[in-house]
Amino acid sequence: MKASFLDWILERLPVVAFVVYVVVQLLRGVRKTRQEAPSDEAKPDALEEERRVQEIQEQIRRRIAERRGEAPPPAAEPPPLMRREAPPPAPSPETTQMPDTFGDPLRRVLQELERRARPEPETPPPLPAVPAFDARAAELERQRKLAEEIKALEEARLATKRRAAALAAEVESRAAAASAEATSGRAREDLRDPAALRRAVVLREVLGTPVGLR
Repeated sequence: MKASFLDWILERLPVVAFVVYVVVQLLRGVRKTRQEAPSDEAKPDALEEERRVQEIQEQIRRRIAERRGEAPPPAAEPPPLMRREAPPPAPSPETTQMPDTFGDPLRRVLQELERRARPEPETPPPLPAVPAFDARAAELERQRKLAEEIKALEEARLATKRRAAALAAEVESRAAAASAEATSGRAREDLRDPAALRRAVVLREVLGTPVGLR
């Protein structure tokens, strides 16, 4: 039977924990009311905890709206605190005050929700790194192409110069041949003409070497 009772407790552990929490809160309220003066206002811990939770929720909504660029929602008015008359002191056994273990988990849950709602800043993608050897290779390729162009221009200039020299030599040889042919033709014509032949003999005698010196 003891095992079945423990199984029953374990199956209903959340309900039992909630009941224990409510009982502890009631005992704390009774103890606080008994210690305070009867004329002071009683502030139940449950209402205070609810008001604090609502304030945290409003702060989370307002921060989310500010990050999204929307107008923040109007702050909700906190619930009015209920005025409770101090009950007459009743004999009750002293209980050890238990720590508030439910406020911290709730606060952690709200902080986790706020962290997830906060948008993470987007980091720009890194720029591709350009290796230094690529720029060096491009410069060498440009210099190689420029040298090839200069070499081609020099070869074309030399070929043009050679063609011009050959053409000039050919023109000169043709002119010399034409001049020799013209002179030879004129001499043959002079030999066929008797008057021209006599004139040539006279010129040779006058302009040539004297007879005594021959």
